[in-house]
Amino acid sequence: MGARVTGQLDVWPSKEGMADILRAGGLAVTVGVYSICVEGHSRFKFQQYGGDLGDPVIDADAESVPELLAAARLVSDALAQAGIVHRFEVYDDDHQMAGYLHHGWPLPFAE
Repeated sequence: MGARVTGQLDVWPSKEGMADILRAGGLAVTVGVYSICVEGHSRFKFQQYGGDLGDPVIDADAESVPELLAAARLVSDALAQAGIVHRFEVYDDDHQMAGYLHHGWPLPFAE
């Protein structure tokens, strides 16, 4: 099955704004009607972007934790450069947290 990411953004930029942020961070993206895909870095997508669908969701997975951590780090760095408060949790096949990336977000389980 591989590794998966769960995550949140404090405030979601518009779809066009997110694409610009990712590109400014050096990432190639494909913008669809309701999604943004980060090209060449595992399967990292921002889904359900658009209109009345509510806040988008992060959909990212890879064959291995190291592969997904590398992709998540690139996306996290791009978001951090733009000042976007966010967090990504990377989980392994056994549903154990294998990595935590964030910008301005408290550590996991902090009150």
